[in-house]
Amino acid sequence: MAEIDPADAGTFQSRLADFEARWQDAISRWEKRGAPLKGVPVVVHHRQWVYLIHWLGMQRVGELEPKPGVPPTPGHLAALQAQLKAQPAKLIIHAAYEDPAPARWLSQRTGIPEVTLPFTVGGSKRAKDLFSLFDDTLDRLLEGLK
Repeated sequence: MAEIDPADAGTFQSRLADFEARWQDAISRWEKRGAPLKGVPVVVHHRQWVYLIHWLGMQRVGELEPKPGVPPTPGHLAALQAQLKAQPAKLIIHAAYEDPAPARWLSQRTGIPEVTLPFTVGGSKRAKDLFSLFDDTLDRLLEGLK
């Protein structure tokens, strides 16, 4: 931006410094808030949550989709339900844009809470910017553990 608009380079740098400071403070706050999620076993709809799960130290123990983009079959869901008896999960996670039916089906049969995450800014009423996206995501995950 500074190359395109050198007259405003100082403003761009100032705003970047402000964002970086707020971002680092937020990361520290989120990591403290997310501490109860460390080690929590979860079932995911799709592997798009790999970075979130890694960052929070959660454990993926199953996936609703047998292959990326392939809707779960009744047989796959039944096998996952059986697997969860031996290796239980505490949450079933899916994005707001994904079909909630498989997560609800599994939740109803296992008693594992289903958690819908916003996935992106605008993905929920609360996720109005990047900071509120992470706030909302953590709130939903922690609420699911209660």
